[in-house]
Amino acid sequence: MIKFYNKLLIILTTVTVVSFLILGFFLHNSSYDLISKQQQKSLKTESKNIYDIAKKNPKNIDEILDVFNQDIILEKNDKMIYHSNNVDTKLFKNEKEQALSDAKTFDEYFAVDKTDSEVMFAKKYGDYTIAIAKHTDTISIIQKDIWKYLLLVLFFTLPLIYFVVRYINTSYIHPIKEVTYATKLLASGKYRVRVPESNVKETKELFINTNELARTLDDLNNEQKLQRNRLETTLENIPSATLMVDREGVIVIANKTYHDLFDRVRNAEGQLFKDVMPNVEITQMMNEALKLEKPMFEQVELYINNVHNKFFEVSVIPVLSRKKRNLLGLVVVMHDITKLKKLEHMRKDFVANVSHELRTPITSIKGFAETLLDGAKNDPESLDMFLNIMLDESNRIQSLVQDLLDLSKIEQNDEIPKEPISLTEIAEHSINTVSTVATKKDIELVNKIEQNVVSLGDKDKMTQVMINLLSNAISYSPRSSQIILTVKDVGDGQIISVQDNGIGISEDEQKRIFERFYRVDKARSRDSGGTGLGLSITKHIIEAHNGQIKVESEVGQGSHFIVKLFNE
Repeated sequence: MIKFYNKLLIILTTVTVVSFLILGFFLHNSSYDLISKQQQKSLKTESKNIYDIAKKNPKNIDEILDVFNQDIILEKNDKMIYHSNNVDTKLFKNEKEQALSDAKTFDEYFAVDKTDSEVMFAKKYGDYTIAIAKHTDTISIIQKDIWKYLLLVLFFTLPLIYFVVRYINTSYIHPIKEVTYATKLLASGKYRVRVPESNVKETKELFINTNELARTLDDLNNEQKLQRNRLETTLENIPSATLMVDREGVIVIANKTYHDLFDRVRNAEGQLFKDVMPNVEITQMMNEALKLEKPMFEQVELYINNVHNKFFEVSVIPVLSRKKRNLLGLVVVMHDITKLKKLEHMRKDFVANVSHELRTPITSIKGFAETLLDGAKNDPESLDMFLNIMLDESNRIQSLVQDLLDLSKIEQNDEIPKEPISLTEIAEHSINTVSTVATKKDIELVNKIEQNVVSLGDKDKMTQVMINLLSNAISYSPRSSQIILTVKDVGDGQIISVQDNGIGISEDEQKRIFERFYRVDKARSRDSGGTGLGLSITKHIIEAHNGQIKVESEVGQGSHFIVKLFNE
């Protein structure tokens, strides 16, 4: 692409050359017409002088006209009285008859031969008709001089044009290019760019205004960054999950609390809210807030990974423009009230659950004690049997109380003190701990434990998690089956999984198995000495480690419990 500087130079040079050519042709033709008229006038004067001479001295006409260095023919009453002896001009030879005839008819005749530089004039004066022809270089000389001086002027004009264009380029075009480049940088977000101010009056104000614009944009950008940083800091430190959603339902901003609760991989921004959180109640609240342009408040229960049920106080607030004419989007705030809900639920259910779980062993102990008092103590065999049963029931009560105490401690402490622990060692220790129980049912414990798997957590609590999951799997697995324990590192954390071939869990029960005292198979659980608190304790320990636990299971196909701990 031709640069503007070269384009301007070509245009000005072309215009100048064409202008000089047009001027040259105009002067060429004008000089021809002007000189021709002068020649005609001169020959007319000479013909008049010849007429006067012929009229006054008709006898000496030959001697007088021979003095003229021209081709002359003189007729009187159509009779030739003088003719030049030495004819020099072709025009005279060829056109004299025509000239005399036209002069007699039209009173005057004039012709010019450009090729041979000759002119011829004829005129009728009463009875006399005179024709004169001669050589003349005046026209060609003047025309050559015109072109010579035009070319000379053009020769000096072209360098002048070059220097003028160069001056324009330096004083105007180059500064405009600098401003253009600066505005491109400004458009790309580089607001610290500045252009050197020009000394040219016409462009100086442009440079000043451009620099002023850059400073203004830089100040506005810094102010925007400051405001954005304040907003992000505020959002990041809000303990509630907060989302900013535009009018199309696309998530624009999600704070840290939201990511920690729902989106560990942090890919929510730029996606539709209904795709990220397909919750009917919240979606309905958002639709109503958009239609009514009024805040909506409601308590909603959500399941995370289909296991962790949490309660949220959800607020959906429409964001309006300053004049409150346009709806810009929504702010969705989800405040976690799970602890309050659980505390409320615990107060209602604790007495009922504990009394229910304690009723059977206490009734059994009371019944056997009354039987012994009634005389069975005198029978040694019955005494030993009853005392062993009472001891088992007492151990069952002790186990239940201990689990309740453990669960209470975990729930009271939101965070567990963490230190680097070897999940490899804990897993191998857990297998050794439950191996005796597994051997009794001829269950094979498959070890898929990677070496040197390290995480941050509490060693005793994670040991309790693995033993609980393994014990559960053994309790619900048939004889001569297989249980697989997997411990491995993944990109953003560690995975612990226990897979069995047991009775499996239906989809409806998968949401409830982590509740206190809930049992999938109540008879088998009680027979195995379970309290119904193992998975609840496991879930709370994992949540205290900021981890996640989920179950994948089908009835009759076994269960797969997966625990994920995250790197911090």
